[in-house]
Order: sequence, then structure tokens, then C-alpha cells
Amino acid sequence: MSENPLKVRDLGDFLSRARRYAWRQRHRLAGTALGRERRYVRRGIRAYEHSVGSGSDVYLLRRNVHRIEKGLTMRPVRQQFAGGYIGETVDAFHHAVTTGALTAEHPEFNWMYSVLASYFEATAASDHPAITRSRQTFGDALATGDPGNPTSGPHLAFPLVPTVKIDDLEALASGRRSVRWFTSQSVSRELVDRAVEIAAESPTACNRQPYRFEIFDDPASTSKVAAIPMGTDGYEHQIPGLIVIIGNLAAFFDRRDRHLIYIDGCLAAMGLIYGLEAQGVNSCCINWPDLPDRDAEMRKLLGLKPYERVVMLVAYGYADPDALVPYSAKRLVNEIRRYRSL
Repeated sequence: MSENPLKVRDLGDFLSRARRYAWRQRHRLAGTALGRERRYVRRGIRAYEHSVGSGSDVYLLRRNVHRIEKGLTMRPVRQQFAGGYIGETVDAFHHAVTTGALTAEHPEFNWMYSVLASYFEATAASDHPAITRSRQTFGDALATGDPGNPTSGPHLAFPLVPTVKIDDLEALASGRRSVRWFTSQSVSRELVDRAVEIAAESPTACNRQPYRFEIFDDPASTSKVAAIPMGTDGYEHQIPGLIVIIGNLAAFFDRRDRHLIYIDGCLAAMGLIYGLEAQGVNSCCINWPDLPDRDAEMRKLLGLKPYERVVMLVAYGYADPDALVPYSAKRLVNEIRRYRSL
């Protein structure tokens, strides 16, 4: 039976229109915030895959060691687990150790060694091929140097003896204000680093810490950077110090994790801000809306990689005692909290 040429033409016309529509939609999306995010995420995944292929991916190693450590805290601990990824984990550890990228003096070595040693002890009875091979590779990595006696693996929860009372913490949080006018006094880098150390202790998905702090504390640099975001008009010229929190999308293998740079970055930001405040250093969070022209300007100024994104900025310094600050009343507890049962 011969085909109906009219139907064939109709189908061809439909497919042609569908292709043109899809092309227009792609190009329309490309210029939007969502389109830009998709590009950055794709670039991050490609960078992740490249680093894994070269055997030197720190994010894969941190994530997988964290997964293994969680497995070691389960009750009961299984005699066989992580068979699907122990090989790539130990290979990455071996590469980091033998190339000198990870040395015995680094706290991460202590942690990774402790977790992996505990893992192979817990799975000693397993004859899983991947576990058996990885046990040998782990031993080869340690043969390159003395690991000492690391003790940073799973441990019993420490009894909680608060050294900071809730009233003190509440006073710190409620007393803090967003300060935009500062004195000319510079802030010691030692104080800033203490705050960064506190920020680094913030929770982070799979212990990746997919962010870094770019810090500017000279007038010329702070003025250049502070002039780019919205909302800094009028006071950007006198900011003593400025921190740009940058998220790294190359920390992730899948687009499902694309929001984690913002979640983890902002969790760290709060620790940073309280760390500054506790040392008498005032601060102001600076929003970073997704605007293409400003994004391009900031990327060029800071030399960001194709898969890096600005999360937010934090101005810091010592408050001008003669300047006003907004009160910014907050919502009540019962307006933001709801207990539920299902």
C-alpha cells in the first residue's frame, strides 16, 4: 500500500516547524538567567569529568571519603559496602599521595587515612574484588611515606558542654546590624582569618566545601569590586574590606547539585559574619542578583573560571560611630515557624 503524500508532507512540515520552534526557544533561553545557569552548570560538569579523568579530583575524593565515613557510623556496620566506588576513591587517594598533592602534614590526609583505614578494618572479611584490590592500592599509597598515627576518623559524639550560652548567642545575633559606613581603620588579617576558620566549620553537602573567599582590603581594590553590585551606590568608596564568596560548580558531577554552591556558600557566610562580629568587626551582606552585564564585569575583574559563580559579597570594617544603621525589625517566631505532624 502506497503512502499518502499529503500525510508525508504534513509530517515533514510539522517536524520542520518543531525544529524551528526548538531552535528559537534555545536561543531565547540562552539570554536569560536560567540559560546562563545551565551553561555554567554544564561547564562545571565538564571540568569535574576532566579532573576525574586525570585522577586528581579532590571533590570526588572528599565526597566519597565522607560517604564511607557515614557508612562506618551506621548501626550495625556492614561487613561489605561502598563496593561501587571504593576503587575510584582509593585510586584518587593514591594519586594525591604519590604526586605530593596530599601530604601527611595536611589535616585532610589525617582524616582520609583514618576513614579508609577504618573502612578496610571493618570490611576485612569481605572478598569483594573491588575491596580486595583497593586494600592493596591503599597499602601502596602508604608505602610512599610514614602516615604516623592519624586519629581523625569516626568517633563517639563528644558530650555537649556549651561554652557559649544561648542568651549570649542571641545577643550577638540580635545586636548585629548591617553597617555601611566605616572608619578608615583597617582590620587585621589575623581577625579575618579567624572568621574564615569559623566559616569553614559550617555544614557542607558531602563535605565538599565548593566555595572560596576572595578578600580585598586595599582601598583601590575594594572600590573597584564594590562598584559592581547593585545597592552599594554612595558608600562603596569607603569600605575597608570586601569579601566575595565564589562557588565552584566543578565540584559536582550532576546538575541536580547546582544549588549547593549557594546553600553551602551562605551557610559559610553566616559563620563568617558571626566570626567577624564576635571580634568586634562589623559587616554588611551585599546581594548579588543575576544580571548579565554585572556578572560579566565581575567575572572579568576577578578572572573567574567558566564554571565559577559569585554567590554574594560581604563588606567589613569598624563602624563609624556617628553613622546611622537600619533597625530592620524581624518577623516573629510564630510567623516563620510551624510544628507539624503527618
